[in-house]
Amino acid sequence: MTRRDGFFAAWVLGLTLAIPGLLLALSPLDEARASFGVLTGWGVALAVMLPSYLLLARAVSAENPHRFVRNFMLGMLLRMFATLIAVAAFALLVEDAPLRSFLLSFFLGYGTLTAVELVLTMRGTERRASEEQRA
Repeated sequence: MTRRDGFFAAWVLGLTLAIPGLLLALSPLDEARASFGVLTGWGVALAVMLPSYLLLARAVSAENPHRFVRNFMLGMLLRMFATLIAVAAFALLVEDAPLRSFLLSFFLGYGTLTAVELVLTMRGTERRASEEQRA
């Protein structure tokens, strides 16, 4: 595990405690079974974003530029299809689905975890590029 992976894990843990915790405590949406929607939405966001991070981290560390583009695009496509499938499955398969709570939690997770993913992976590429320029 790299240092970047450790930072990502720490951010994921912190955000997992903060965002769903705040949503559960504040109950911004008056919806039956809102806590189920919040927890399921966050769980699905984690299930979508963790593989995406692994693909992007692998892509950034690749020396081959074609591999970088391939892994980056694969991650984006998988993330898009997983999001569509997850939202549709939740809406269609869960009886009396708390859809607003699910969507709020899911997209807060999706957005914040994407931001953390990009900041951590791109910070490593900037350092590596500046070291290569000096050499």
